[in-house]
Amino acid sequence: SYNVAISDGVGPTEHLRVESEYTDYRWVIRNVPALKEEAYTTTVKNYMTRIEFQLKEIRPPLQYQNIMGSWSQLASDLMKAEYFGQPITKDNGWLKDFTRPLLTGSDSKLQKAHKIFSWVRDNINCTNMGGLFLNQNLRNVVKNRNGTVSEVNLLLAAMLRYEDIDSDPVLLSTRSHGFTYPLYPLLNRFNYVICKIQVEGKDYFLDASEPRLGFGYLPLQCYNGHARIIDGIGTAVELSPDAVQEKKTTTVFMINGEGGKILGSMQQTPGYYESYSLRNKIKEKGKEELVKEIKKAFGSTIEISNCRFDSLDKYEEVMGINYDFDMEQEKEDIIYLNPMFGEGYKDNPFKSAERFYPVEMPFTMDETYNLQIEIPQGYVVDELPKQLMVKFNEEGEGMFEYRISQSGNGISLRSRIQFKRSTFLPEEYESLREFFNLIVKKHNEQIVFKKKN
Repeated sequence: SYNVAISDGVGPTEHLRVESEYTDYRWVIRNVPALKEEAYTTTVKNYMTRIEFQLKEIRPPLQYQNIMGSWSQLASDLMKAEYFGQPITKDNGWLKDFTRPLLTGSDSKLQKAHKIFSWVRDNINCTNMGGLFLNQNLRNVVKNRNGTVSEVNLLLAAMLRYEDIDSDPVLLSTRSHGFTYPLYPLLNRFNYVICKIQVEGKDYFLDASEPRLGFGYLPLQCYNGHARIIDGIGTAVELSPDAVQEKKTTTVFMINGEGGKILGSMQQTPGYYESYSLRNKIKEKGKEELVKEIKKAFGSTIEISNCRFDSLDKYEEVMGINYDFDMEQEKEDIIYLNPMFGEGYKDNPFKSAERFYPVEMPFTMDETYNLQIEIPQGYVVDELPKQLMVKFNEEGEGMFEYRISQSGNGISLRSRIQFKRSTFLPEEYESLREFFNLIVKKHNEQIVFKKKN
């Protein structure tokens, strides 16, 4: 039996004696293999065997209370709460001093949304990347020019709503925080707030907390599966990494120049998130530091000129990297040349012999490398790497192509790696590891030139 004291803090305390049977359970796991952090993992917490309990309801003889509730009830409660939804649904007439000057000359709601998003992103500094609720009112967020991720994106939603743009907050859990459960409205499973808008029948997911992140893009950490739109019913949405493709193209031309030099040019279009990373690196370290890294990765002593970073300030676009280079030609009897020039895989990211949980890449990928090179003066080709074309599985969800050939005085190379999905089960790990072993092996093979007799 239990003695229960119930008090609402106002009236007298009520005392109840409750008779109840109980069962004492004990769970034991034996011979559990160790889990260690591997490459391409959201968080190992997702795969630890464990039991968790959540209070669902309180029943008579105590006053009945539904603790867990439903998604629709949670969404409704959150939108009424002063610490979340209420500040974005009220009149907010004070916002006109910020929105109206921004929107001069805007012809459409989409243009308005772009301008409001850019203003919040570029003017409000995000001080904390976690948390769901407001710690300060939205006026103070604007006044102080800083706020948590939830404050930044709730301000964004408020400004959009004020200009009659359909917008709702979205709750999600970042990849390092762990998966959420679609069936149960458990707030502690979520740690991040973004904004969803609908314009001209199309949905856009926005995060204004990240400098230099474009309209309609989310940080990679947000693509973690199940999320909830805090609208009238708490609509579920799937933010899958399979929906994100990083497509990268690199083209290198090399010819013989005067005085035994080799002249070349590089044109590269990184994927969107590599472009985003490069923009941040240039902002932090400057362009010259990035040029130094390019020279180091190239694997040879080169001089770089005419280096350009296109679309550096166009945050919705991928960047373009273009430069010319020259390098001294070796004078050895035999020249060994790696034709990937720093763009290949040097090591296999999957080093462990076995893995007990999935491989979780942050996106699907499509990387293409093209090379056109003139055979060095005074040399002939002694050995070329062999060509290879291999599929990851029968469904063609992954592919590696390595095609190299000689035609007259030139050599052509094309390397392409493609994955159409981002997550691979433990039983696929051995195949994935061997697949990358093939890539590393081919990318480290060299062309052998020998001096003409």
